[in-house]
Amino acid sequence: MSNNYSSDSEHVLPVSGVQSGQSGVQNNAPDKVPHGDTPSSASASVPETEGKVVPRRLASGTVLSGSRYKIDKLIASGGMGAVYRAIDTRFNRPCAVKEMLDEFNNETERAQAVEWFSREATLLLDLNHPCIPRVRDFFAENGRNYLVMDFIDGHTLAEILDLEGNVIGVNGARGVTEARARSWMRQVSSVLSYLHSQNPPIIFRDLKPSNIMVTNRDEVKLIDFGIARTFQSQRQATVIMTLGYAPPEQLHGMPEPRSDIYALGATIHRLLTRHDAVNNKPNAFAFPAVRLLRPDLSPAFEQVVMKSLAPQLNFRWSSAAELERALINLPPITVVPPLASPTSGRGNEVNSGQQQGAPLTPGIHVSSPNLTPVRPVSSPMAGPAAQHITTAMGHLSASRIEAAHDSVKWAHSLEPQNAVVHKIFGQVFARRTPPQPDLALQAYNRSLQLNPNDAETHKLIGDIWYFLRQNPFQAIPAYTQSLRLNAQDLEAHDRLGQCFEKTNQVELAIREYQEAVRLAPTQPALLRLRLYFSLGQLAMRANQWSVAENAFVQVLILDAAEPRARFLLSQVYEREGKLEDAFRECGYVINGPLGSTPAVQQLYFNLKNRLGR
Repeated sequence: MSNNYSSDSEHVLPVSGVQSGQSGVQNNAPDKVPHGDTPSSASASVPETEGKVVPRRLASGTVLSGSRYKIDKLIASGGMGAVYRAIDTRFNRPCAVKEMLDEFNNETERAQAVEWFSREATLLLDLNHPCIPRVRDFFAENGRNYLVMDFIDGHTLAEILDLEGNVIGVNGARGVTEARARSWMRQVSSVLSYLHSQNPPIIFRDLKPSNIMVTNRDEVKLIDFGIARTFQSQRQATVIMTLGYAPPEQLHGMPEPRSDIYALGATIHRLLTRHDAVNNKPNAFAFPAVRLLRPDLSPAFEQVVMKSLAPQLNFRWSSAAELERALINLPPITVVPPLASPTSGRGNEVNSGQQQGAPLTPGIHVSSPNLTPVRPVSSPMAGPAAQHITTAMGHLSASRIEAAHDSVKWAHSLEPQNAVVHKIFGQVFARRTPPQPDLALQAYNRSLQLNPNDAETHKLIGDIWYFLRQNPFQAIPAYTQSLRLNAQDLEAHDRLGQCFEKTNQVELAIREYQEAVRLAPTQPALLRLRLYFSLGQLAMRANQWSVAENAFVQVLILDAAEPRARFLLSQVYEREGKLEDAFRECGYVINGPLGSTPAVQQLYFNLKNRLGR
């Protein structure tokens, strides 16, 4: 059960932002404080009487509002208030009771807090949207203020990211699927469009994963309207924001409806990648393009997210309604079939989530357990089990895993010391649903006891550690041994390079990718694209600019419309002092789909200034 309607646990800052020369009352709100207080064991004595100790929390069984609401339990708490699960005894249904704690140092602070809480109640009473929890009641009792709302049974997006954000990307990125992110972004854009269409418009101001809940039916609910304000042009106030989700104009105390669009973009970026905006370079508002971290995402969806994140207001979506239309009109998510294996004509080079037409980038080789590569056994069989072995191989090729298991058992009964038989057992165990990596490793090791010089079996052991166990350190020795036995195996070089990359052994990864591209001139273009892209980006990390330049040029030879490679090439040219070449390449990018990306614009105008254009 989530901390429904919870206070922030992230970095929330108060920022004074009243425009000089403007009149009007400021919306001075007290700072929000991270929650984390534990429920008190004090009895539910009447709070707030002169000279008496005020209990911080209501005990289970406390009744409010003429015995209508019976407190069940505390579900969230913070420095400003608490939220309880309660029973509405009139309808015998659960509800959420939000309480403002009255523990302020002086009457001015108390009056500000009461005004803030009352504004939230009045605001929500007038709203009617399926993504906003319905307000049922609002009352004051014993010197405290209470808001009664729908009880939302679900999890915040922050919790869902921790529980389900397991799609692996590049450089430690890991997040939710594109399908779920699309759905949530569309629902939130719908409710933002509704809020912004109010008169005057309502700006949520603190959109982030912990303030968005999802029900068990995957329906989004905005929670914690504690700092939502009506928008009044040219009348700015003290604002509160969460670092990493607030846009530049909000930092300067000038939020407007498009500020919520930025926060939504930052929220989706976080859900897809777990990227912390603290690591943004050169400033907090320069988010990396999502497909640099999650290459499996579709380019169209990336453009929607990154346009939402433009630091400049005019480069963002003009409204939440426009953003919603863009999301609705996105092309369907499609899946690229597995690439041909360079060694066997059959393999699975691409994550099952890879989007149709998406150029491949470093780290895209993230196969799920069910996509563990399978190759035919290597030598012809002439013994008594030959027919059963051949049948088992055919079943494996057709993904009939249990049928393959039945056939190889017959083979084992006839030739228990056949290394090929044990290799097939390993492939069966690796491809089962769910996979059985321990049994697969036992089978492969038994096969190597019988035939220690089989390079392919060593590689299959590497696959278990890399794909099923997700442990690239353990995979490195197996792939290395496989290459000692067969130095011309492109696939082994590629995977060893990926393992070195994931373990930050950059120089070794570059060496393996160079070997892979050397062996790949006749391989499918999609595979070569990924290899060159991986090599280019790693070479940039190692300041090997000539290697990076050649790699990105090769990418563009294969796909001249690849904007990310062209942008990276322009960066390489800049580092090499080839400013004219850098400006030319960046000029192509600025007029393409990445033209609104802050990093692209910054490089373009920097080059333009340096060249005196």
